Amino acid sequence: MNRTPALLTRITDRHPSLLYADFRRVFWNAFFASAAFWTLLLARGWLVHELTGKGFWVGAVTFAGMIPLALSGPIGGALADRVDRRLMAIGADAVGILAAGGLAALTLAGVIEAWHVLLFASIDGVGRSFGMPAEQAIVPNVVREEHLLNAVALSGITRHGSRIAGPLLGGALLTTLGAGAVFVLSGVFLALALQQLVLLEYRSASFPGGVRNAIAIGPVLRDVREGVFYVASEPRLIVVLVLVGLHCGATMAFDSMMPSLATSIGGGDVTYSGIIVGIGAGAIVGTLIISMIRSEPALGRVFFLVGIGSGVSLFVIGIATTPHIAVTGGVLAGATQASFMAVSVVFVQRVTPDEFRARVMSLYIMLAAGLMASVNYGFGWLSDETGVRPLLIVAGALWCVGFTAAAMLLPEVRSLVRRGNFRETLAVDATDAGLRATSK
Repeated sequence: MNRTPALLTRITDRHPSLLYADFRRVFWNAFFASAAFWTLLLARGWLVHELTGKGFWVGAVTFAGMIPLALSGPIGGALADRVDRRLMAIGADAVGILAAGGLAALTLAGVIEAWHVLLFASIDGVGRSFGMPAEQAIVPNVVREEHLLNAVALSGITRHGSRIAGPLLGGALLTTLGAGAVFVLSGVFLALALQQLVLLEYRSASFPGGVRNAIAIGPVLRDVREGVFYVASEPRLIVVLVLVGLHCGATMAFDSMMPSLATSIGGGDVTYSGIIVGIGAGAIVGTLIISMIRSEPALGRVFFLVGIGSGVSLFVIGIATTPHIAVTGGVLAGATQASFMAVSVVFVQRVTPDEFRARVMSLYIMLAAGLMASVNYGFGWLSDETGVRPLLIVAGALWCVGFTAAAMLLPEVRSLVRRGNFRETLAVDATDAGLRATSK
């Protein structure tokens, strides 16, 4: 008897967003694009560590890859509200393929230097700063609103869970063939991601006046300003964005320290790859659980638990004396951090109208990436002086104390962790403020 139809029915019952063909294409695009990013992060970090032996350089390369999301991300978000989001995402993947190809060519030719890696990390970051707002803004347009939580959580699985597929294959290539082969693999992943976007049936509404008016600098900057004003007038968004910024800066900015930690524990590139794969494995479990939550109070309780778990995971990694403990800490970090970010995206998407969606998501990405980039850079520099472990332990402890205090003392945060939604009075005030911002 063929059990496949029954299995597919059970899967779609639990994950109804998979019923939409366009969402499945977005899902696979996000998976391949994220796998490409994590293989790039793996190879760039280890290659620069080998070339220089300095955590400072690893932090600088991580900073170069992330800071464009903060600097040009809002412009990318404004453009994504004015042009075809699909074409914009295709262009971003094409830039990523060129950046990965350049790194592969220089590395395989044996002429790679640290500044080359810095340059191509910047180019890749610029491409992603325009692609990510467009891709995230597509998701609510290809599923019904009641399936948005499931769609966002599954999108989170692809972005965070691809840390398994990417670094697992990339780690094997890194230990056998070297970083050049990993850069080739990253380019292949991006080509597969681009293919899914080409097949996408969704199209954004055409902007009045054609493409030239859509990309005109003055109106684009005006739209950026309107997006900032909208967020500033919407207290619900401010609450979530502040939490996300603090969470990313305190608990998700440790990439630049992992090569040094792996070297000190033992195992070198194998341990380094294992930690990153562990983060991906945890992320899959965490976001799968989030995708199956149906009640708002349960969502709030999970939001608090994974928030605290994010800080605890850094403590576990910080005290690790063996590769196994470090990888276990990585699994916990992936499960809790990915879940926290997935729930926060749901909170943001719930209260953002479609005409502002890409701009709001670009500001979300700008805040998260900007803080992660800056703190990664600072941690990379400090770790050369203080060592990795104190930084991990102190950052995790500060986040746990701060988040617990916010959940107890701030009414808005307390409502999120207890009810899984915003206070009713805050929602009413925000609606009035949003109408005023839109009318400006």
